[in-house]
Amino acid sequence: MFIGLDETYQMLFEADERLKITRDAASISNKFRTKPQGILLQDTYNNPFIPIRPRPRLDTAKMDLKEVVQRARESYGKFTSDFLPWHYVVELVGTRYYVFNTRPIDMKFPLYTREVMKFTERKKSWDVVMNMFFKENIFDIAEAIHVCVIGDTNIDIYTRRIYEKLARTCMTPFYRIHKFPKGLYQRTFPLNIGKNFNVDMLVKFNTR
Repeated sequence: MFIGLDETYQMLFEADERLKITRDAASISNKFRTKPQGILLQDTYNNPFIPIRPRPRLDTAKMDLKEVVQRARESYGKFTSDFLPWHYVVELVGTRYYVFNTRPIDMKFPLYTREVMKFTERKKSWDVVMNMFFKENIFDIAEAIHVCVIGDTNIDIYTRRIYEKLARTCMTPFYRIHKFPKGLYQRTFPLNIGKNFNVDMLVKFNTR
């Protein structure tokens, strides 16, 4: 079940009040105090925290990152930060997948679990993994490295290249440095990831 159009509009109109994603000033308070606690994988369209809609939904061969930045700023109020909320954004450009570092890796995600939990209507769109993650309170979303795939993972088509790129560029380095377990649902959680994205393929490449 996904967020309806009316709910999306409501979220956008209330964004100034509900999503303070501008906490990016140079400050020790928005930095990881020790180390990230895990990795959270999302897409832009079904994003459980900061959905980017209605476009881009299909990740085409053209560069969509600029539109994602523009829509984030337009949709979520006073968003003047030089950074996106996610540490890495992955998109298809031409025939290759590219990983863009869109947030300093020592900077926390700009929302906390307690802020997201306030808005119960958003929970209607949560998948099984999302519900488990928050019910078990595994770690705060602000303390994670956030990796975001451009588009809608329910309708996009993915080749093995994206899984290899994600694993080797965004995940395996953190597993090695911080000694994270490599399996899913331990320190790595796909949140609201659609049916067309094979998360099990990430495990395959993470073991290399």
